[in-house]
Amino acid sequence: MLTCKQDFSVQSYETDHNGLFRPVSFLNHAQEIANIHAQSLGFGFDNLISSGVIWVLSRIHVQFRRLPIWKEKLSIETWHKGSDRLFGFRDFSVSDITGNEIITATSSWLIIDYDTRRVKRIGSVLGSEFKDVNLRDAIKTPADKLSSPDNLCLTSAHKTSLSDLDINGHANNARYLEWAIDSLPFTISKKLAINELWINFNNESLLGDNIDIFTSDTPDIFIEGKKENLSVFQIKIT
Repeated sequence: MLTCKQDFSVQSYETDHNGLFRPVSFLNHAQEIANIHAQSLGFGFDNLISSGVIWVLSRIHVQFRRLPIWKEKLSIETWHKGSDRLFGFRDFSVSDITGNEIITATSSWLIIDYDTRRVKRIGSVLGSEFKDVNLRDAIKTPADKLSSPDNLCLTSAHKTSLSDLDINGHANNARYLEWAIDSLPFTISKKLAINELWINFNNESLLGDNIDIFTSDTPDIFIEGKKENLSVFQIKIT
């Protein structure tokens, strides 16, 4: 199965105060359909955890041509584009009821040992040949490795709680974007229309971790979460 496709309608809890589909809601749909497709190809969560390894999202780049509205009917599609030595690449596309592509994304994933949390070479786990590789590009270039600007200022903090954790035992990737948006001044966040975003997931956030959140709004919005001096995540928004 080269691609996996699902239809859905935007639910009220997936929208913001303007009734628009929240970017974090896209991340939730993306990670769910990614696992469904990987499972069908033989390398999803259930397939890997029996060998003591798991997928973790490392980087993602998302482009929003427009944000859908509450109750709008959409279709999300995903496919995997093979791998290099460390990263597995997966793209996403969301279309509206007329078939217009309104959200595109590309993502880079790592396989880590569940117990040691050390990165494993993909070939050592899955072999050298990925089946059903689809070389179609939603976004051609893999998601960037981000560099933090010099003008970041500490604006808030978050203590990782039980509700932040997912089945892998760490804060779910979508939670970082929520923390980041909540760290912005309300004068900015209430009128923020995200056209494009990049996220680097640099280190895990575990239960009880204290995450200091630093932000900058020039020239683009940039947010970085750190525990002590260790970067946990970086997010760039235009």
